[in-house]
Amino acid sequence: MRFNKRIMVLSLLVLILLGSITGCGPKMAESVSESATTVNIETAGQRDIFGSSSYSGRLKAGSEAEVLPKTNARVLTIRVKEGQAVRAGEVLMTLDSSSFRSSLKEAEARVASTRASQVNNQAQLETARKAYERTKKLYDAGAASQSDLENAENTYNSLQSGTVEAAVAEAEAALMAAQEAVDNCNITAPVSGTVGRIDAYVGDFVTTNTTVAVICESRQMNAEILVGESDIAKIKLNSQVDVYVRSVSQHISGTVTAIASVLASNSDMYPVTITIDNAQGAIKSGMYAEVSLNTSSAKHALCVPLAAVLPSDGVNIVYTVDKKNRAKRVEVNAGISDQAYVQILSGLKAGDKVVTLGNTLISDGSLLKTKIKEGK
Repeated sequence: MRFNKRIMVLSLLVLILLGSITGCGPKMAESVSESATTVNIETAGQRDIFGSSSYSGRLKAGSEAEVLPKTNARVLTIRVKEGQAVRAGEVLMTLDSSSFRSSLKEAEARVASTRASQVNNQAQLETARKAYERTKKLYDAGAASQSDLENAENTYNSLQSGTVEAAVAEAEAALMAAQEAVDNCNITAPVSGTVGRIDAYVGDFVTTNTTVAVICESRQMNAEILVGESDIAKIKLNSQVDVYVRSVSQHISGTVTAIASVLASNSDMYPVTITIDNAQGAIKSGMYAEVSLNTSSAKHALCVPLAAVLPSDGVNIVYTVDKKNRAKRVEVNAGISDQAYVQILSGLKAGDKVVTLGNTLISDGSLLKTKIKEGK
């Protein structure tokens, strides 16, 4: 009996299989379910928006002083390091002063010699004065000749001609110059600040045209940007701007401190100076800054997040969501934009739901599974 049942079951399966192949058997129901794409949506709404233009510039310390030697000589020692705070007058480097010290000793000897001559001259002058006065008395008494009086007078006058005093003054001036040459071998900081850069090494021969260091006053930093004609009239002195320093990943509030009224040399752009606070010292001179200038604005403008707007075949589109959770492709005209939102001039109305995340994965009519982010 079991064998017969097995034959019957196998026969039934064969008949069903043959029926499905020939179309004479029962049809199998086939259903395909449509999958939904998960997206984030936000609501188009009104807000105040400020359009901005971005410009780049290199940051520079509020004041930078180049240090140049006052004499030509070889670097003997360097007493400071880059980044070190220094005071005005502090010695930064010393130069080889051996040759200048030799000149100084010679000048000192010359001063000593001329001063000795001056003392001797004073003694001779006093003797000559007395001789002249004595001769004049004798002449008045008829006991000395005219020639004797003239000789005494000439001797006295020659000793008070000032020649010796002039020699002393000249020697003292030479001594001062020699001392100054020695002193100039100490290169000092012209201003207080931070050693931003050292451009010399021990053993280098430097001249009065050689920059050996730079002293920075970096509590304030300046960024000079070049602004185009279309934006320059929209910038106001003392207005606040956003400055992003990529090297330290910081957004810093800056102040417009200077606006040029003429074009930069060999350019069709206008220089504008932005000043930022650097009391913490995190910003270094030479870093690049990206400055965002508010150049336009709109009150109560219809806006959507920037991420909602996509370029497509030369137009801007957004995807809205209908009542059946289907995507609808909508062309829009965009206006002012900032770092997060864009103004919509046409194509949408307040309250429309727009796709902000996942919009590159869908097309017109796509079924959506939405995650709403209201009020963003």
